[in-house]
Amino acid sequence: MIEIKNVYKNFGKLSVLKAVSTTIKKGEKVAIIGPSGSGKSTLLRCMNLLAEPTYGEVWLEGKLVTPVDPYLHPDVIALSKTYRRMAKAAGLAVDPAAPDPALVADIKANDLLKRFEGAAYAGRMRAIYKENTVNINLARRKMGMVFQNVNLFHNMTVMKNLIAAPVALKLKSKEEAGEQALKLLTRIGLADKADSYPGNLSGGQRQRIAIIRSLCMDPEYMLFDEPTSALDPEMVGEVLALMKDLAE
Repeated sequence: MIEIKNVYKNFGKLSVLKAVSTTIKKGEKVAIIGPSGSGKSTLLRCMNLLAEPTYGEVWLEGKLVTPVDPYLHPDVIALSKTYRRMAKAAGLAVDPAAPDPALVADIKANDLLKRFEGAAYAGRMRAIYKENTVNINLARRKMGMVFQNVNLFHNMTVMKNLIAAPVALKLKSKEEAGEQALKLLTRIGLADKADSYPGNLSGGQRQRIAIIRSLCMDPEYMLFDEPTSALDPEMVGEVLALMKDLAE
């Protein structure tokens, strides 16, 4: 299960994602729809930490993928020097279990938290991170990513592209990875292209190979970033057919 909690992503003064929250369960097929520039790719990149959210958190199977967002943890905010100072000025009692929502909103809206908010605050942040975080590289093994541009290594054959990651990470032997890669190539009707180079393939063929390259890592989730947007119209169908087959 992937949980996206109140994710924001800002690029300078431009706010691309604003309070995005959703839960995606295993087996679900979810489409993110919107015009160009609306943040679809940015959200996917935040999900596997290719981009770090400005605020918010992403959880994968109960483990934290992104840094801790103190605004999602009231007990953390209540320990901050900024909150305690502002609460005192407003004549409010500091309740670690229930900080004043309006005061917390004001702190967040004006980005008032400093790099160091006291030892108690820092200690609680570290504790949450230590208790819940997962190594991002381990998380990415479970979450395959297919980009708009296929990003195949053009100096490698198709087969070498497919086996490079599982062999380099010692997840499979070269023989095991090659056997799986050939099965996947056969599944998409491109077994005869194993020794070809990406530059000799059509756009649709390259994108299908990019998809099964992700599958060679045995992911539990797949993220597709507009995988047909860079293709000629006649090539779109073959890629969508493979995606539909995977979804089923």
